[in-house]
Amino acid sequence: MECLEALPYTECVSGISFPVPMAHLAAQQLPEQTMHCLEYGLRSTLNVYLDAIPNSRFKAFHRLAAGFLGVSEAKKIFQRQRKIQNLIYKEPFFSFSPNFLYRALPDCKIIYLYRDGRDCANSLVKSYDVLTNEKLKTLNTSESALGYPCQDFWIPWWVAVDQVDNFIEASPYVRSIWMWREMVRCCESFFSQTNVVTSGRILKIKYEDLVYEPMVFGEKIVNYIGADFDNRLQKCFKQASTKSIGKYKKRDTIDIKSAERVAHRELSSYGYIA
Repeated sequence: MECLEALPYTECVSGISFPVPMAHLAAQQLPEQTMHCLEYGLRSTLNVYLDAIPNSRFKAFHRLAAGFLGVSEAKKIFQRQRKIQNLIYKEPFFSFSPNFLYRALPDCKIIYLYRDGRDCANSLVKSYDVLTNEKLKTLNTSESALGYPCQDFWIPWWVAVDQVDNFIEASPYVRSIWMWREMVRCCESFFSQTNVVTSGRILKIKYEDLVYEPMVFGEKIVNYIGADFDNRLQKCFKQASTKSIGKYKKRDTIDIKSAERVAHRELSSYGYIA
């Protein structure tokens, strides 16, 4: 997202006012009228944002300081004349409901960026302390906004009833790769449909490929968006780091093995384990 900030006449957004729980809700079997309501909610949220932000002078100063904004574009912002060409919206929890995103924004292109689930789970635990016993006592987290009661916990909706005991006994790390597995299954199920594949609206990128060969895959992403891979963008992508790859290996071996059992099929299909 930081690299794509350098795209001209583009806004990169994550975590704006469309609530994360809605992504969980959209993954359920809902009446068509309810789905239409959720889809409209997403579109209207983005439109409200686009009406408010294109000529924000505060954000322009930030982008200028970071080297993401050209002089001519900055001038248009201060003159209140800037027109947005691209809105790039990042929300990982849409992985639970890719069909919702695909329908709600029929003119959008989707970049499906996937990563080793073991590293994803490690990052979730280290950075956000997710899916702990304490947090599972409520439904007030982005990871578990919908669920059902069992023992003293609220079990996330993405855990099958016959697997509840295993989930409760698992560590937060294993629970996190469990969530990654369910997200991957949702994405693969939808993105593999023939009409979706032939639509040309999905670009699938492996995170590890991107950081090891940022110039190759960075250009692929930028061209897919419909922009030129200019010097400013090249400079940003060249700063890609591989330091986060394999960090999960510092975890307890038993925890890693448990995580690999939970998500073996998905890790294998992506080439992360044999």
